Amino acid sequence: MTHARPPAFPALGLARRLIREHLVSQWPWMALGIVCMLGVAAATAAIAWLMEPAFNEVFRGGDRQRLLELGLAFPIVFITKGLANYGQRTLMNKVGFQVVARCRAALYDHLQDMDIAYLAEQRTAGLVSRFTVDLAMLRNTITSATMALGRDVATLFGLVGTLFVLDLSLAVIALVLFPLAGLPIMLLGRAARNAARGMQSESGRLDGLLVQIFQAIRLVRIYNADGFERARVAGTVEMIHRHMMRTETVAASISLVLEVLSGIAFAAVVVYGGLRVSAGTLDPGTFFAFVTSVFLLYQPVKRLGKVNVVAQEGLSALERYYAVLDTPPGLREKAGAQALRPGPGALRFEDVSLTYPGQDAPALESLTFEVPAGGTAALVGRSGAGKSTALSLVPRFRDPDRGRVLLDGQDVRDVTFRSLWDAIALVTQDVILFDDTVRANIAFGRLDADDDAVHQAARAAAAHDFIMALPQGYDTVIGEEGGRLSGGQRQRLVIARALLKNAPILLLDEATSALDPESERQVRQAFDTLRQGRTCLVVAHRLATVRNADVIHVLDDGKVVASGRHEQLLETCPLYAALCASDALA
Repeated sequence: MTHARPPAFPALGLARRLIREHLVSQWPWMALGIVCMLGVAAATAAIAWLMEPAFNEVFRGGDRQRLLELGLAFPIVFITKGLANYGQRTLMNKVGFQVVARCRAALYDHLQDMDIAYLAEQRTAGLVSRFTVDLAMLRNTITSATMALGRDVATLFGLVGTLFVLDLSLAVIALVLFPLAGLPIMLLGRAARNAARGMQSESGRLDGLLVQIFQAIRLVRIYNADGFERARVAGTVEMIHRHMMRTETVAASISLVLEVLSGIAFAAVVVYGGLRVSAGTLDPGTFFAFVTSVFLLYQPVKRLGKVNVVAQEGLSALERYYAVLDTPPGLREKAGAQALRPGPGALRFEDVSLTYPGQDAPALESLTFEVPAGGTAALVGRSGAGKSTALSLVPRFRDPDRGRVLLDGQDVRDVTFRSLWDAIALVTQDVILFDDTVRANIAFGRLDADDDAVHQAARAAAAHDFIMALPQGYDTVIGEEGGRLSGGQRQRLVIARALLKNAPILLLDEATSALDPESERQVRQAFDTLRQGRTCLVVAHRLATVRNADVIHVLDDGKVVASGRHEQLLETCPLYAALCASDALA
């Protein structure tokens, strides 16, 4: 989805929004930081002021008392400047880290509320890059740009004021050329923003590409595709390099413009001031202090010129951040939603229809069926018949276009998300495990569970014995997606997690992958244990499941075409008989 920017001044709108939502809360630290920045500016201006008495009274006049005073003054000024600089850097970095932490929390909370369909459409690496690349760039902008705008602007005003106090005509000569840098800096800043957008996008693409390659490393090797994948990675890296070089070229171009203008202005000051000193119309000490001020002035000017590049990178990151944050959640909890009332667990679909966006044919059409309380209903059908879609409507991962899904007579759209999800255990076709310990993966079903409850769930899922055979037992880290376990072991861990939750409703999308006979027997035993005393809606891929189901609903093109027990459907439903005869029900 696209993000609608503010129509008139998008950059200012983004900056104002960030200030309003996150920076205002940091005002105590920012106020202290500004005090430190003013200290840096005052100390820098003081250095220039001290040069006039140093030259006139000490170097020319030989005043030893003044020499001692200046010998004490200069260290005090530099120590003050160093302490103020330390303070403003520390405080502004603190502000940057806290703002980014708030942004990450807001982004995470928003994504947790997003429609499952939206998340499925997004590249995972692209969303992750919002948390990492984009917000790291934003933090750099907050710290660097704020310090530059605070410290360097204050220093600039202090030194410019010093120049005008020392000599008006020399000050005009020193500063007259710098407004000419405004237009090229603005134009180059736009180029920097475009380059930053490209770099952020390609960085997210590279993250996703690397994840895909390493997850499919066996496939890459067996098909000798390492050269092809290397070329894809190299191409993406090259694009990132180009965008980074474009950004650096912009920064270097701004520096070049400012160096040229600085050189011309400084030459004019030296020539004009030197002529006036020779003519006796300008005091040498004043001229020396003026030249020192000009030297000190050019550094903050150059930093302020470069801050536009950093600011444009941050604005690009803000655009991508708010593009996600401004995407409305697909499903919202109904105003005044009530907690789900406890009941026996009867589940009913009433005239449910759903069409996916961009599709002409409905995924579900006038779907009506029941799952008896405490019973098991199996959904069977060809691939694409709507089985998994129907399953997703119960926990409201999607909502139907028409019709209702009722749990104990309550429309699932009328109850709170939390109470609905508390009542449901989900076992998906894709086994989802975390790169954590066995204990943590099982306890994910109930985070407050103690070890006894975890072990009991594992025993019920026929998983305890193989867990104890692992190197560290329940403390064994199982690897990404449970990669250190076999297929049957992974499925039993997921079943143990669902058993630990002990929810009255079980939604099960059976895995289609084949297991060896012993693993199949153990998984089947675990599933039988899991179903006991629960209302189960199962997307079935195994013949043993449908044989044990209380009722089987045969789906075709999003509609229930037949319902009954296994033996009955074999005789009365040609589609079901064909599914049983084929590999669709193994």
